[in-house]
Amino acid sequence: MKRTIILALLGFVYLFFSIMLFIPLRMKPVPNFNLFIFPVFIACFLYLFYKTCSTAEETKAYIYAYFSGMLLWQVLGEMSSLRVNEGFILQFSDVNIKTVGGYLFVLLGWIILYMLWELKALRNPLCFCALIFLGIWTEELYLDNFTATVPLNLMPKIANVLGIIGAALSIWVIYLAKKAATVEKQTVLGGLLYLAFSLVFMSQTLWQKPLTFYLKHERVAIEHEIRGMQEEIKYIDELKKQIGMIDETDLSKQLGLGK
Repeated sequence: MKRTIILALLGFVYLFFSIMLFIPLRMKPVPNFNLFIFPVFIACFLYLFYKTCSTAEETKAYIYAYFSGMLLWQVLGEMSSLRVNEGFILQFSDVNIKTVGGYLFVLLGWIILYMLWELKALRNPLCFCALIFLGIWTEELYLDNFTATVPLNLMPKIANVLGIIGAALSIWVIYLAKKAATVEKQTVLGGLLYLAFSLVFMSQTLWQKPLTFYLKHERVAIEHEIRGMQEEIKYIDELKKQIGMIDETDLSKQLGLGK
């Protein structure tokens, strides 16, 4: 059981450390910081993922998988689509998997992962890596897709319910850890305890007022996207003129973008 709790705590230690690295990216933006930190995260993920695949001893492979799953989320789910205010590369990818309404993708991911695990098509540590990634993505779905439609007065109540669910799951995982006979099972349960207790942690912090973070830090990104769309509309109007497609009123003028 101690191994399970220690691994869950190490997950939160890494989480808080990585949040500090995100401050120059989002909270207090530093130009071109993403050019430095993004390759570092990718290199760390690839190293851990390689060790997950190549390590013969499953006890160690599970630990590599645990942290590579966390890094995979930060690389694909956080940093790749994070727009910075200034820099040579403002955004590595314009696809934000958190906000594309990825419920179907997450559900299919869990089904495919179960099938791969049941059929032994992948090594168990690789499945564990995917489990951590999908678990974090599942929890992020609420924050990034549901909060905009939830009334402000209901947000704390929903967060409290999710916190109770997370606490119940955490107790259940700890109970299973007491019964676990192998180190590998205790390691996997450590990852599950991290995911379960994350519900408790988030329900008492960010999920109480989930829109606060985005109202503080996403305004600049939204304004940048609007300017980009305005430029795209003007470009479309120019192309239409060049090929002889002339409307009564250009789209940019209809939207108040033209003179």
